[in-house]
Amino acid sequence: MKLIIPTSPGGGTDSLFRAIARQAEPHLNATLVVQNAGGAGGAIGVSQLTRSKPDGLTIAGVWMGPITVAPHTIKTNYSMKDYIPVIMVDSAPYVLCVKPEFPARNGKELLEVLKSKPNTYTFGTDGVAGPGQLAAERIFQHFGVKARDVPYRGAGETMPALLGGVVDVYVGSVPPAVTMEKAKTAKCLLVTSAKPVSALPNATTLKDIGIPENETLLWHGIIAPSGTPDEAVKRIEDAFEKAASSPEIEKFFETAGVTKTILKREAFSKYIEHEYDTMGKMVEQLGLKQ
Repeated sequence: MKLIIPTSPGGGTDSLFRAIARQAEPHLNATLVVQNAGGAGGAIGVSQLTRSKPDGLTIAGVWMGPITVAPHTIKTNYSMKDYIPVIMVDSAPYVLCVKPEFPARNGKELLEVLKSKPNTYTFGTDGVAGPGQLAAERIFQHFGVKARDVPYRGAGETMPALLGGVVDVYVGSVPPAVTMEKAKTAKCLLVTSAKPVSALPNATTLKDIGIPENETLLWHGIIAPSGTPDEAVKRIEDAFEKAASSPEIEKFFETAGVTKTILKREAFSKYIEHEYDTMGKMVEQLGLKQ
């Protein structure tokens, strides 16, 4: 079997899918040969998956970017009808952090401060029209906050930008946020999820501020080409559910700052449809639509 990973080798996403693939192999009774296909924010790899033979022998490990965001922001030659969402295996929110001297003690106060001076404060994210920008804007728009997005190429750039005073707010993944909070170089005030993050117990959740339905999660999951037989989809779904529950992967999830989140085919499909529509509206409202 072939596992397409739509990113370059060596990063966090690549490492996660390689690790979970190893645990899934015994349950598939097959070896998963990894093929990295990076480029266009993951869209190239997803396109390759959708053009693959639907025989149950080719799958892809994906995340929100190329599935629910990229089709609205770049020209892609695939749509939701071209793949089957098999299973989601994990999720994690974005985190909003500020420097210790920033005049806010929690997420509610952070939003109030940002709102008090429209288009004055800056927030660093993972790229123009990236999931981080959309996650933040989803909250900002609800509360009438107007802040300026400063796009970077990931937390490796966004974190130093916050610490160096280049931006006022870090919008990024959990592990760098935890690192900054432990070092007391930043305070992490808001997560983009309805539920709290165990590693950041003091961060305000979206439920705390009354908008649990506005959560944006970074997730990872498996898809297969449309037309893949139901029995093959079920076999893959079962194998990756068991893999995600293995001690090795549960430890991997903990280290990576993500939560095991199992959504099987039907629930995963509904989730993607909802997020696809929501992100499309956000992109249009922000004037980022291609």
